[in-house]
Amino acid sequence: MNQVVATAAEANFRKHLKRAEIYLSNGQPDAAIDSLEAALRINPEHIETRLRLAGIHLKAKRHNEGREQILKALSGHVESPRIALRLINHLDVIGESGTIIEIARQLVPSMWDSALSLSEVSRTLSQIGSHNLADQFASAAVAFDPNHPAAIFQQAKMDVFFGRLDDARLNVERCLAKVPEDPAAHWLRSQLRLPGGEARVDPLERLLAKATDPTGISHLGYALHNELHGLKDFNRAWQALESGCAAKRSLVNYRRENTVDLFAALQQFSSKEISSPDGCMDHPLRPIFVVGLHRSGTTLTERIISGHSQVAAGGETYDITSALRRASGIHMRSEIETQAVHARAGFDYRRIGEEYLRGMAWRAGEKRIVTDKLPSNFLNLGFIARALPQARIVRLRRDPIDVGLSNLRTLFGQACPYSYDQLDFADYSQHFERLMTHWHEVMPGRILDVNYSDLVDAPEQTARAIAEFCGLPFEPAMVKIEERSDAVSTASSVMMREGIRKDRNKVWSAYEKQLQPMIQQLQGGG
Repeated sequence: MNQVVATAAEANFRKHLKRAEIYLSNGQPDAAIDSLEAALRINPEHIETRLRLAGIHLKAKRHNEGREQILKALSGHVESPRIALRLINHLDVIGESGTIIEIARQLVPSMWDSALSLSEVSRTLSQIGSHNLADQFASAAVAFDPNHPAAIFQQAKMDVFFGRLDDARLNVERCLAKVPEDPAAHWLRSQLRLPGGEARVDPLERLLAKATDPTGISHLGYALHNELHGLKDFNRAWQALESGCAAKRSLVNYRRENTVDLFAALQQFSSKEISSPDGCMDHPLRPIFVVGLHRSGTTLTERIISGHSQVAAGGETYDITSALRRASGIHMRSEIETQAVHARAGFDYRRIGEEYLRGMAWRAGEKRIVTDKLPSNFLNLGFIARALPQARIVRLRRDPIDVGLSNLRTLFGQACPYSYDQLDFADYSQHFERLMTHWHEVMPGRILDVNYSDLVDAPEQTARAIAEFCGLPFEPAMVKIEERSDAVSTASSVMMREGIRKDRNKVWSAYEKQLQPMIQQLQGGG
């Protein structure tokens, strides 16, 4: 009898799942939710069904409902590494980085079933900033299958992040020996700035000429640009960059009018609301936010600050966004959205601060000060200042033309959708400057502006000023960034191994003619 009941229950469970998929294919998500919830009443531990339900809620921007289902899935039965990976990926979407690390520590590399699974776990761990653990999984992936291209590629990326550039070169060459036309591997190799670029140009041009996929075109266009730029063949380098930018621009959903609306909403923050004493004021962990436009010197600044013995390097985190998602209930795919800004009056700012600091605890370790250097957190400074009254905010300033070219020359992941078109960038840069002026006006004394040129021309003097602002005594180790071996996972990872360079200003002069649209808009004030 029990077997009959169990069989009937399983059949009913499958019937509800099938109905849910039919409803989704017919554009009826609410009916699909009802079917999935009915299935879960039969089998509440079925992780895939919980994650399917979570995905529907998140797609509809219902963050807390989706998050609830993902967290409930943690108590389910993990039937296979594939399901464990799906769970980890969903936890990443909602910013549960600490939980991902706990899972990775419990499901050690020897418990996974393939090089692909191990390399995927490594990729996610690195993405959330757990680079040492990511490195372990990457090594395990290659040990599991020394000939697996994805495993070799992930190991090469970890080599770059940890400054093992000779190993990175060997691994990326191994990857290309297995998959000679892999666009991502060609792009990664081009970032290593290897000698002998002449031999790599023609093969890249041939691959680019026959590529049809926008993702592949973007990787190959950027790879060819990097090689030609290294050879100082700037005219051809620009042509390659244009092809890469155009391909990437076709993949991102960027609209200038959305930027106008967001920045207008942010400039409604007032001094009174930011200074309201309802934030998290008594937590022992204190954050230092490093903000600015991407490619303005934020990585270098974090390296200097976290060179202090009292400071942990938190890297680029979306932990503030995660706390704001929970406060607003809106599943935001970017750092902040206009709808959440308008809803801010109802937020529990103490809870935002507490949840943020709880999420940052694993990054801080035993230290009581931790950096958070997501550049685009400049968008969230109103929330940060109110929720975290003890936070220090360091803002980088750099020649916007230098920043603009560097943005154009960087193939980002999901960040900076405005960076693949000269006029998109110029427009965004001008919005940024106006917003920073507003933040200074409504939170006087809370932000230290640091000029990138001062940072590279007078690093010790500038580091002393930053340390004083952050309430720290200066330590000489702060400016000796080349002596550190910890991971750097940003676009500056290779350069950070060379110490503080003084040759990064006016790189744009090689492309002055081609950059005239951006230069004229920036200099004309828009």
